[in-house]
Amino acid sequence: MIEEIRNKIANALRILYSSYNEVEAVDIEINRTTDKSHGDLYTNIAMKLAKIIKKNPLNIAEEIRDHISLNNEIVKIESVAPGYINFFISTKNKYDQINTILNSKDDLIKNVESTKSIHVEYVSANPTGPLHIGHGRGMILGEVTAKFLSYQGHKIIREYYVNDAGRQIDLLLVSVLLCHLGKNKHVFIDEKSNDDGHLVTYKGYYVNDVATSLSHNLEKIDKDSALSLLNEPIDSLISFLKKHESYFEIRNALVNVIINDYIKEDLSAVGIKFDSWFRESQLYETGLLDEVLLNIKNKNLSYNKDGALWFKNTQFGDDQDRVLIKKNGDMTYFATDIAYHVHKFKNHDVLIDIWGADHHDYAQRLRTALGALDYDVDNCLQIHLVQFANLYKSGQSISMSTRSGEFYPIQHLVADIGRDATKFYYLIKKKEQHLEFDVDQAKEENKNNPIYYIQYAHARITKILKDLDSESISKEDYDNLISKNEVEILGIIEKYQETLNKAISELRPDHITNYLYKLSKVFHSYYAETKILTDDIRGERIRLVKCVDKIILNGLKILDIEPMDSM
Repeated sequence: MIEEIRNKIANALRILYSSYNEVEAVDIEINRTTDKSHGDLYTNIAMKLAKIIKKNPLNIAEEIRDHISLNNEIVKIESVAPGYINFFISTKNKYDQINTILNSKDDLIKNVESTKSIHVEYVSANPTGPLHIGHGRGMILGEVTAKFLSYQGHKIIREYYVNDAGRQIDLLLVSVLLCHLGKNKHVFIDEKSNDDGHLVTYKGYYVNDVATSLSHNLEKIDKDSALSLLNEPIDSLISFLKKHESYFEIRNALVNVIINDYIKEDLSAVGIKFDSWFRESQLYETGLLDEVLLNIKNKNLSYNKDGALWFKNTQFGDDQDRVLIKKNGDMTYFATDIAYHVHKFKNHDVLIDIWGADHHDYAQRLRTALGALDYDVDNCLQIHLVQFANLYKSGQSISMSTRSGEFYPIQHLVADIGRDATKFYYLIKKKEQHLEFDVDQAKEENKNNPIYYIQYAHARITKILKDLDSESISKEDYDNLISKNEVEILGIIEKYQETLNKAISELRPDHITNYLYKLSKVFHSYYAETKILTDDIRGERIRLVKCVDKIILNGLKILDIEPMDSM
């Protein structure tokens, strides 16, 4: 209906104001009213046009109104000060929505006209331990983003970028070696003097298990030589390990254990399976990193200073230039990330990165560098920044530090509240908003727990339909749907297709979670006040609850959540 009204307004504008070139570019917004005395839908297009046409917006609204004809669906149009146009929609149109939804064989999702190859990279946590609840929101949002793009008709590649070439892997290797040597509680002298008081080695419960899995590899390292370096700064031991002939073999084995025994298991707990795992080390092995650095040099975008290689960020508005290669020869994340994105651009039309909100400045820095290398970052690179989720249990905030070993693994959360509740709670707010996640609430069996209430609505309807005597159903007469809850349910049903397609086109799963929760709350009120199964079962009520159920099932399916037929 919204599209139909938008088209009617556009046609009226062509007839009335074709001599004004700017009119065609004005966006025609159609919104739902909050006060039904003002109709069902309204537009402010007349006020947008007032400056262009140089006429009172109310007069413009009246002219547009007079050029739109009424029909069986649009029963009344009114223009009101200061320049709104209100549309009153036939009740029959709302009933037609029930039949459209019930008779549809698909999810009523609109495909885009032009499909693309889209690369979606998400999670990509350092392979230094299990995934925990701090990774959960980006993990679930990334998966749903890929699904929504796929629903639009695009070709999607889901990829996990494995940072297997940086310092963090060396720190984990040292941590695992300490366990192998029976020195797992050892603290290096530079850890003790750290200004922040932070450990640089990993102390998680899993480190000892990893050491056991790698014992064959770790036996290749001379025990006495390693022990002799424990009273030195940690880099002394790292330098010793880097000179070992089996260094890369041991590092690779370490990363494989973390990925296969921990990260993939964690992802499986929430039903995520990546199409591709790209390792940072491949950038070195293929020569792509050197190729990109040479391209940066040839474009006069880098220079040497103090033994390091710098990118000229200040040429593009940054407050300072940024290091590409440190003076010790190590690459920065900035250098490898540029190369990784160059690799992705070679094979895909659009790149989407799902990152934490703390990457805001870094994201802009990366976009600037890629733009300087002539990549179309405005149209082909999207970096979605996800705000943090704070989880609480028993009124206490849950820690999320892999390094200290004090964290709540994602698998523990799934075991505690279930896979579906885990997914749902990470999706209830848009990614730009901070999320407060109460684990205890997610286990409650009442209306305060959204996913429970949605599942319970489906279970109740399943029971109704199971107990239904089809021979006792009278022919439906939708004009009998007049109770407060019935009218409210009809209004929510009317918004289903609009909400669904808006959620998918805008990559906003929270539109669906909140819509389903609202629908379920009204249904439960309806169920409490209305006896549906009687001696003379009213067909319109059965059609209504069937429609509610199909919407719930479709919504849960789109979010990859399993419905529960009984509770």
